[in-house]
Amino acid sequence: MADTPLLVVGGRTTGLMMSSELARRGVPVRIIDKSPGIDPHVRANLLHSRTLEIFLGLGIDEQATEGSFAEEGVRIYANKQLKGTLRHEPIDSPYPFGMSQSQAHTEFVLERHLNAQGVHVERNVELTAIRQGQDRVSATVRHADGKEEILETPWLIGCDGAHSTTRHLTGCAFPGDRDPYPYVLADVIVQGELEDHESYLFLHDEGDLFIFSTLPERRRLVCANMPPDRKTAEPPTLEFMQSLVNRRGLPGLKLSDPRWLINFRINYRLAPHYRHGRIFLAGDAAHIHSLVAGQGMNTGIQDAFNLAWKLALVTGGTVPESWLDTYESERRKVGEEVVSMTKTATEEMELFVKLSATERERLIAHMFVPESERLKAARHLQEVDLDYRTSPLSLEGEGVFNGGPHPGAQAPNVTPIVVNGTKTSLYRFLGGLNFRLLLFSGRKGDCPSKELDAACRGAARHNNWIDVCVVTTERKPELESLAWVTRIEDPSGSFHDRFGVEEPSLYLLRPDGYVAFRSQRLDSLDSFLDQVL
Repeated sequence: MADTPLLVVGGRTTGLMMSSELARRGVPVRIIDKSPGIDPHVRANLLHSRTLEIFLGLGIDEQATEGSFAEEGVRIYANKQLKGTLRHEPIDSPYPFGMSQSQAHTEFVLERHLNAQGVHVERNVELTAIRQGQDRVSATVRHADGKEEILETPWLIGCDGAHSTTRHLTGCAFPGDRDPYPYVLADVIVQGELEDHESYLFLHDEGDLFIFSTLPERRRLVCANMPPDRKTAEPPTLEFMQSLVNRRGLPGLKLSDPRWLINFRINYRLAPHYRHGRIFLAGDAAHIHSLVAGQGMNTGIQDAFNLAWKLALVTGGTVPESWLDTYESERRKVGEEVVSMTKTATEEMELFVKLSATERERLIAHMFVPESERLKAARHLQEVDLDYRTSPLSLEGEGVFNGGPHPGAQAPNVTPIVVNGTKTSLYRFLGGLNFRLLLFSGRKGDCPSKELDAACRGAARHNNWIDVCVVTTERKPELESLAWVTRIEDPSGSFHDRFGVEEPSLYLLRPDGYVAFRSQRLDSLDSFLDQVL
């Protein structure tokens, strides 16, 4: 079934990322979605730094951030009294802050990116049945005209949201808790004395009120919890939301132009497994939680970015199928932590109405991260501290490094670097399709050329999926005859510094930018491949 398309179910951000990454790697793919098109309602409003770094490598970061604002902090009020501003520390990234953006716009950019690769979302097409065999999945889908079609696919990826049909048909459990407080949400224009680059949290005797950072077209999301016993099926009105803001928020704020007014409940759920034979779950199909900290959409996009390159290598026969198991072992830990973190933060804010004055002050003080921990908190919020060191694909080789990213850590950005004579950044360079083998000549640049040449020629046996790069502090003309080698000049030594390299060394970077292997023996690539293949 090598030429049979993989089937992606769900055409929102996770499914669009999954499909475009498969297509970019030459894997045939079909993507279906039961909706008629992109949902114009804002359901997520923040692109985190790690997601934007991925978009940078794909060349769509500027499109994705069009009209957006950096989210630099959160102002916290208690009964309309300002308690302080929780500032986000700028992190070491091309995008030092997360950017406020409508999910609808993000979907538009991702769908256009997918279309450019010749793949289009099949709209008004619904998955209705799944039957899994030893080497394929038979999926029954129903089109808008009622016609049914049976699709045979080697792999099916369910990216179809919190109410995932894929998950239900697979029989996968979705255990977890439901928050006792009902919530209301409005996508509106908010006029008044608010800072564009900040969100607002109002703790109040009758409940919480969130006003999230400015979106394109000067819009904001306004969210509030209600008493636990509130029972109504009617969506909130603009007048109702205005009365909440009047009572809980700042004076003089005026809401207008509502695009979306809804009731919703927060659930905290995590699928026990992300893989079921030849079926995978990603994004909200695998994990749902509070919208606090804007983790959901970003986590789903990164789920897809993790799985797609592994599926491409497996379907191409390059690596064993066991590599697909690392999707769950790497990403479920992330999902588990996000569910736990957002649950703790949300419940902490909901506590305010029940506490004494002294307990409230203690709660508020706890919300402000000490300056000594602010950068660590910011890196975690922006999802750049993910660590896959326990993955079977992360191995430490010989030698002692002077810092630098360990196996399983994300490679740091380096800018500028000179690649084959052209200035660029490492993150833009890493937007390619393959693993990247970085052979460092060492800080003194005195690594024998024949040693580098031998390492290059040895790695060239795998050049269908590993790109060979030589990082030197000075130009080595003798390497220019090796057509399959990418030459990276590091005259300032900053590339060597960031990777903790003094002596000749190698780093093997995965297609998603995380370190798979490092060693101070240039000829040790095969020792890594022997263990993982």
